[in-house]
Amino acid sequence: RHVRTSPVTFPLSPSTPRSTMALNATFRAVVCVFFLTHIPATILMDSQAILPASMVPGFAKELLAFHIDRHHDPLMAQQPVWFKSLILFEILFQLPFFFVGFYAFYMRRNWVRIPGIVYGVHTATTLLPILAEITYSKAMPTKQARTVLFYIYLPYLIIPALIALLLALEEKPFGKAGDAGAVQRTGDKAKRR
Repeated sequence: RHVRTSPVTFPLSPSTPRSTMALNATFRAVVCVFFLTHIPATILMDSQAILPASMVPGFAKELLAFHIDRHHDPLMAQQPVWFKSLILFEILFQLPFFFVGFYAFYMRRNWVRIPGIVYGVHTATTLLPILAEITYSKAMPTKQARTVLFYIYLPYLIIPALIALLLALEEKPFGKAGDAGAVQRTGDKAKRR
């Protein structure tokens, strides 16, 4: 006697029905806002860790000084070499991807899948030593200051990790419609021949 069983699926596994996937309009909006807000943060704040002071506008210096004074950020205050190396990769790799990622999520383009996974894994990985430094730094004046700074940085781990996870779980994150740009270009090439 043979008993038929249905396969076990986990919430967000590739076999989960499309309607339950988290790659919906709300998540897309969060990702788009995340990319758009990260552009000025990278250019005006984070880049100060590696740019010569003469290249930084006065208002950006004041903004960073306010952040350091208000949130007691030991990384931006002391800027250790390992932190500067992460900032360099943020500027060279992540900053260009913010524009590409915004466009792809806004326009629902499936080609962002692999670049998005790479971006998400890279970024989430860089946040681990940053959060560890905040957690264990002796430079933090109080437990409350440590907690506040930890939660300021935490979205920069969570959102990229979710981007990587959700794109990894879905071969076509935006469905067949996400191939529209590629299909259109292919059709245009065929018409020109």
